[in-house]
Amino acid sequence: MERTFSRADLRKLLVPLMVEQALAMTIGMADTVMVASCSEAAVSGVSLIDSVNAVFLWLFPALATGGGVVLAQYIGRGEEENARRSVGQLTLLLVGFSLMISVLFMLFRDELLVLLFGQIEPQVMAYARTYFTVSIISYPFLALYNVGASVFRAVGNSKLSMTVSTAANALNLIGNAILIYGFGLEVLGAGLATLASRILGAVIMLYKLLRPDCKVGMRSFGDLRFQKEMFGRILRIGIPSGLESAAFNIGKLLVASLVSTLVTAAISPNAGMNTLQRIILTPTSAIHLASVPIVGQCLGAGKAEDAKYYTKRLVGLAYICLFITAGGTLLFANPILSLFKLTPETTAVALRLLRFYFCIVVTLYPLAFTITPCLRAAGDVRFCLIGAMTGMWLGRILCSHLFVSFGWGIMGVWVAIVADWLIRIAFYLPRYLSGRWLKKKVI
Repeated sequence: MERTFSRADLRKLLVPLMVEQALAMTIGMADTVMVASCSEAAVSGVSLIDSVNAVFLWLFPALATGGGVVLAQYIGRGEEENARRSVGQLTLLLVGFSLMISVLFMLFRDELLVLLFGQIEPQVMAYARTYFTVSIISYPFLALYNVGASVFRAVGNSKLSMTVSTAANALNLIGNAILIYGFGLEVLGAGLATLASRILGAVIMLYKLLRPDCKVGMRSFGDLRFQKEMFGRILRIGIPSGLESAAFNIGKLLVASLVSTLVTAAISPNAGMNTLQRIILTPTSAIHLASVPIVGQCLGAGKAEDAKYYTKRLVGLAYICLFITAGGTLLFANPILSLFKLTPETTAVALRLLRFYFCIVVTLYPLAFTITPCLRAAGDVRFCLIGAMTGMWLGRILCSHLFVSFGWGIMGVWVAIVADWLIRIAFYLPRYLSGRWLKKKVI
């Protein structure tokens, strides 16, 4: 039986995505190390704002998933004109939403910081305020980059998003070196470098989308005119996906707020562990991004069995990758953590967290998270939302507060992850096995 994608097709899609995620993670870690060279208060402030930014780092791609799923299924059907129309509506959605969020956050910046992190030390708050201000300005550019990345991945051109991401991250790294070390701007320098990198990524993606040789790109800015039917298709996938992402990341933000009530000696190892977690999850992030075009195109072409087959393969690949990255990170944990200039006490806490995380990530993570984007690509977004909301709020948030109240400290926050993941598995695994997700209709 001939499958929709050959091994070469899968490699062509997955390898650039893995390289892109690895480079982004590496440069992001270098970013943190550069900030850490300023002071422990600086890295703590940036870490707390990164937990806010993470909402949008994942919310924009989640909303873009609506366009990516619709686009992938139209490509599977061979309907190029409808695919192109969906791109204009996706751009309208993401850029408009990001501008609204930026204005609101700028107006209520200080109130939001006090609400989330009111108990942190004054110096940490000052750094957080500076970094947050620059981050807010970057949101529309980040949204526009995500439009382009979603479109080109949906058509199988993940090499382009890899190239653009590499250029943007390189600019971020160079900007950090110049502004932090050369001009002594500390956290402000890190924020300005990030802003410049996101502007670059947005400009390149917009240029590529407007080129005449881009088959599914915008022909002109006239494509941004509101088209109710197509906009609605994208929203039917994008809103539940966005809410799912928001639930997950707002939940993490609330947990970060809980962490901020602990001593600085708990915040710092948590920041270091967050970086190690990004290293471990780098290949699975690429697998999840690839799931949308793979499963979406299969279902657009009416090949439901192929969609189920590739979901199984992607979950298996996630397990293999996690054993490699989690094992390697655990093996080299000491030299990696030494880059963050932690005290011996905070390093010991971070190592204890890492050993625990290794045990759960190589057993539970793919079943809790890799199945989800495959279900989403089929249009089963409401079910994914219910599972995510239940896992985050009943599992991670409730249990985090309970375990911290038991006196478990920062370890209690990470133990609560198990409850979250087990709840998700209880939702998603039976759903996949039942095949009910294959009967959803997107277009």
